[in-house]
Order: sequence, then C-alpha cells, then structure tokens
Amino acid sequence: MKISVLLSTNRLNHNVFPYVKKCIDGLDDLQEDTFTHEFKDLAHYSLKDISHFLEPTIISLCNQKFKDFELIVSHKYPKDAEKILDGVPFEYKLIKEKPSIWHKLGNKYHTVANTKNTSLIHSSGELIYHIDDLTFFNSDLLQEAWDEWQKGNYITGKTVRCITYDKKKYKEDSIFSLGPNKVERVRNGWKGEIKPLTPQLKQEIPMYMFWTCSASVSAQELLEINGYDELYDGSLTGIDMDAGNRLNVISKYKRISSENYLYEIDDPTPKNIIRDDVMMRKLFKVSHIRANSWKPTLPQMNRYRRWHTHTIGHLDKNWDKFMDVPLYNLKRL
Repeated sequence: MKISVLLSTNRLNHNVFPYVKKCIDGLDDLQEDTFTHEFKDLAHYSLKDISHFLEPTIISLCNQKFKDFELIVSHKYPKDAEKILDGVPFEYKLIKEKPSIWHKLGNKYHTVANTKNTSLIHSSGELIYHIDDLTFFNSDLLQEAWDEWQKGNYITGKTVRCITYDKKKYKEDSIFSLGPNKVERVRNGWKGEIKPLTPQLKQEIPMYMFWTCSASVSAQELLEINGYDELYDGSLTGIDMDAGNRLNVISKYKRISSENYLYEIDDPTPKNIIRDDVMMRKLFKVSHIRANSWKPTLPQMNRYRRWHTHTIGHLDKNWDKFMDVPLYNLKRL
C-alpha cells in the first residue's frame, strides 16, 4: 500500500449534518469563482443528494486519479459511519478510537492526538495523508502527494475552511484579511476562509505548517517522532504544529505548498481550551523530538496555574488531568 489516508472524527451525523444541509440549500446561489475556479462544480458534485457528513469525503476519494491507497477512519462512535462506508470501491478500516482518560469526563473535551494515533497504528501505507471530516477535494490531491514525495517533498494543501451558507446573514459581498495570506470572503450568501499558503505554487513552507486538515508525512518519520503528543489532549490547540516542529529536527524531506485545495464545511465543534499547551511548553523550555516523552512536574504545574489565572482567567476543573496520560511507544499493529 502506497498511501494511507487518515481521517479522525468523533462526530455523530445527526448533530453535524444540519451544518452540511446549509451548504446543500445554497448550491443554486453559487457563482463562478465564489472561492476558487473549481468550487462551484465540485460543491455541486460532492454535496447534492447526500445524507451523511462523511459522504463528500468518500465521493472525493472515489474519484482520485491515484488508486493505491487505503482509508483509515478512527471514530469515537464507529457505528455512525458503518453504512456510509459499506461498499466503497477502495480498501478501508473503520476503527474505534482507543481509550482516553478524557472520554469518561464528557464530550466537551477533545482527543485529537489520541484519535490520530489510533488511525496511525492501524495504517499500512508508506505515505500518510491526513484529511479532516466535513471536507471534499478534487481528483488530483493524492496523486500530487505521491509525486511530490518521490521528489523528496511533503505537501500541505491549500484550504477554504469554515464554509457555510446563509443568505439572510451574509447579505453583503465582502472580502477582508484575517492575517498574512488569509482572507474571509462573502459572496451571494456564501462565506469561507481562504488560505492559499503562498502566493506562488510549489513554494517551500516551514515544516511546522503541517496542518493535518490536508497534509502528507512519511509513516516512518511520523512513527520515529512517536506520532502526536497525547499530553495535548483534553484541549484543542497546537497538536499538528507540535508534530511539525519535531519532524523538522529529524526529517530528510521538505514541505511545500500544494497546488490543490481542500474545502471544509463550517466546523461547529466548540474550541475548548482548558490550558494553553504551547505556552506551557514555552514557560518550561521543553524541547523534545518524541511525543509522550515529557510530563510537567508539580512545581511546573503550579507555575503554569499562576500564569494562566493571571493572564487568561480561572482554570477548568479538569485542566490537570493530562498528568494521568500514560507514556508509551507507538507501534503499527
């Protein structure tokens, strides 16, 4: 197997599909070049007549020019995806997310690193390609990922994210900057955040721009850094950039901006941040290559508590539970 496409999710269709339905309802109001030159036709093809939030992604994978891939879906609720995956014309595995200490504390806590590691250890491909749920993309994406890897390059896909449609809410067409090379565009009731990464195609970008909504990495190197750091779980920030920074130390590859876009429908997931993991590591000057190789000491935890209370506010009652995460080495099953 050449490519393992990893898709991690904890969503139930009945909770998420209303957000997809908004976009389906707006298909007739799409104009040429709403976000990109291909978006109108691709959205019609990917969204029309669907009934499950994973269908646009499945449709995109069915149409890939590159065929030597498998799909690994790591799901907190795998039964929710069984019917939509049944009968797809490519190899797939639907895996229940491995246990996490955060699961027993309720659905408001995110386990992004845990579920990505679950899909990684069940994969078998030489090259890993990460995609998000609620996404669709053109037929060239995996072919480009494989071709560039043969040249010594990883890719990170250009994105249009937070896509939604509301003709009443988004009455006026507009475009404004959200930061360096990132804009929000509103057109005829459609809104999306466009991130083309670089103004030029095939331009090298920093390895930390390993945004796993659409990005490639070799399985060997991802296992060498021990995957994603589950000490980031319980929150929702910094996980993929942390892995990118660790890859930068050991990788023999470059990372470049893809020519192809990935389109992601508005994500209703609350951005629950019970601690700032990136700042925590900065405060303690933590530098490590392997994930799950460090835990803060009690004095460090108290120092962070003081910083967080002073700069952000009160801590979540479960903010320190990540001290209980077991440290381990990832191995493919």
